Amino acid sequence: MERAVRDRGLRVLAFEDPAMFADHERVVEMCTDMRVRDLNVLWSARLDTVPTDGLLKAMRLAGCRRVAMTLGPDEAVEGLFWARRYGYDIRIRNVDGTPYTAERVTYSVSEREAVALRLPGLHAAQFDLAVAYYRAGRYADVMLPLGKAMTLRFPLNELCLNLLACLSAAKHYPDQAAGLLDQAGYGCPHPVVFRNRELLRAWLASGGDLKGVRLRLEPEESAFVE
Repeated sequence: MERAVRDRGLRVLAFEDPAMFADHERVVEMCTDMRVRDLNVLWSARLDTVPTDGLLKAMRLAGCRRVAMTLGPDEAVEGLFWARRYGYDIRIRNVDGTPYTAERVTYSVSEREAVALRLPGLHAAQFDLAVAYYRAGRYADVMLPLGKAMTLRFPLNELCLNLLACLSAAKHYPDQAAGLLDQAGYGCPHPVVFRNRELLRAWLASGGDLKGVRLRLEPEESAFVE
């Protein structure tokens, strides 16, 4: 895995076999090893056994950002509790494959703040908080956690630049937003960058800048393309 990450410049991984995560002690060792080797990647995991606090904390600190859990009703309650504690992007279904009512979990600003305090050195927790502030219209609060995320080397820098573009647009600086989206577009960027470029082009073409129409761009916290 380390060779593939370094040689191919991978920034996002998906572990699709839940059997990999059945032995919790071994998974914690793997996560510790990833951190020691400084494998700065974001990854997802599928689980079909009830995760513990220690397991999910170790996975999150090692870069895991999404967990897709297949659990029975009682197990799902426990798994959801621990996954929410560490701010995961959560997908959860019953063992027969049917989704629960709240299959996709959302977080309030206060919950994101709590996760960032719980995991202060985790770049993804800081980035999630920055996005939460932006979505809540708390633009003055965005830069502190976003700056921390970038300093801590959040792997998807284009999402940081995209969020800066969103913030620039919200503050009525469309030229600055355009420049940031251009920077975010280098390499192989997240699809949200292209969507926001199109929103900007459409806004300009419709005369939004002359009519005083507010430009609203889309932030994106998920590293995983649906």
